[in-house]
Amino acid sequence: HAGLVDEGLRIFYSIEKAYGMKPTLEQYGCILDLLARQGKVKDAYSLLIQMPVKANAKIWGILLSACRTYHEVELGQIVSVHLLNAKHNDIGSYVTMSNIHAAGSKWEGVREIRELIKTRNLKKPAGCSWIEVDRMKSTFKSGDFSHPEMSAILTVLNKEVKEPFNFA
Repeated sequence: HAGLVDEGLRIFYSIEKAYGMKPTLEQYGCILDLLARQGKVKDAYSLLIQMPVKANAKIWGILLSACRTYHEVELGQIVSVHLLNAKHNDIGSYVTMSNIHAAGSKWEGVREIRELIKTRNLKKPAGCSWIEVDRMKSTFKSGDFSHPEMSAILTVLNKEVKEPFNFA
């Protein structure tokens, strides 16, 4: 996007004016993302609600993320309603919705979103880490102690944590 919002808008509007074609949902998504990343969240919302094609959860998610980034709490709450109506089940979007409600001190909204997370049985994927022990790379997930080399991994980690960092 690198400051090329005006150029992006010119190209977007030329799809219909110069070429007589209707922009696709994907093209709307691109221009909305361009606007949102530049902090023009309200402009993106205005364009979104005027789109002749129905926005899907991905489109609403673009705007929701921008609302979180640019502290557009009230607009984020409006976007949350649209995203919920789209029956979107991405846990990250729900966490963002909850955070937006919390930023606006809308604790009832936070409670409702967290309840939806539970009732829809949405789970955040476990974090994954890698470590190298004796030139052997091992992968493990948060809370998983079943790795055959877990004892050696924990020994190395405990040693590394206790030693001061040497940046020289």
